[in-house]
Amino acid sequence: MESRVGNDVIIGSVGKTTLIMTSSSSETPGAILTAWLHRFFAFFTNKHHIASELLEHSDRTNPVFSESRGRVIAAGRPLLTAAQHSHEIRDDLTLEQILDLIVAVARIHGDPGYLEPILQSSLDGLRPPNHGGPA
Repeated sequence: MESRVGNDVIIGSVGKTTLIMTSSSSETPGAILTAWLHRFFAFFTNKHHIASELLEHSDRTNPVFSESRGRVIAAGRPLLTAAQHSHEIRDDLTLEQILDLIVAVARIHGDPGYLEPILQSSLDGLRPPNHGGPA
């Protein structure tokens, strides 16, 4: 599902939105995953109101919703695997758990200045114990 164009890595799509991660050779797998999670958070917070309305008026088992989540998981799994193999991200968490955490933070009512420290604290908690620096 992943392809490269220069330093850009096309990691998948959600609906008609293509997820592209730009990286330099100096970025670690943990930094790449964290940047991707920030982009997922931004995407979710921008689409949250629309998605909430759609979910309220449709069946949650609708393939549109399950297929989109599947695409996100397929796109993020190699990023998480690489970050866990480099010991930058805890290995006792699944991608599904991490995405649920990000979605839970995104659902908190507040402006970006209110949400950003909560998101950053959540991402910091993804690091294994005794691993320095923010996620």
